[in-house]
Amino acid sequence: MQAVLGLMTQAREDAALRDLERLQGGWRFVAGSRRATLIIEGDQYVMRFRNGDQYAGTLSLDPCCRPRAMDMCIEEGPEHHRGKLVQAIYQFDGDHLIWSPAVPGAEERPEAFPPLDGSALCLIFRRAT
Repeated sequence: MQAVLGLMTQAREDAALRDLERLQGGWRFVAGSRRATLIIEGDQYVMRFRNGDQYAGTLSLDPCCRPRAMDMCIEEGPEHHRGKLVQAIYQFDGDHLIWSPAVPGAEERPEAFPPLDGSALCLIFRRAT
């Protein structure tokens, strides 16, 4: 039984590394309610919104969840959000990234992607060239 659990853990870690590799680099805004750019280097991210808000910190992934799960620790950003965890979901669609976070500090992550014109934040990015 422990061997099976070890294989499952290794498979989850391998999938997270594959997704993290796929996320590397810059992402430009395509659609959603707030224009933003996203840069990921290693396990570090920087999200810059058009209104000037900027968030930076570390992220971790669990691509075995459905939808895929992303945890983002806010280390830099507006003071009232610093130190909080953002539980987000993400999905790849070709060279697009669909990303939807919960409110910073919320205890639960979104269960599904909301409509782009809804009240919940959902952004679509395309890999920057």
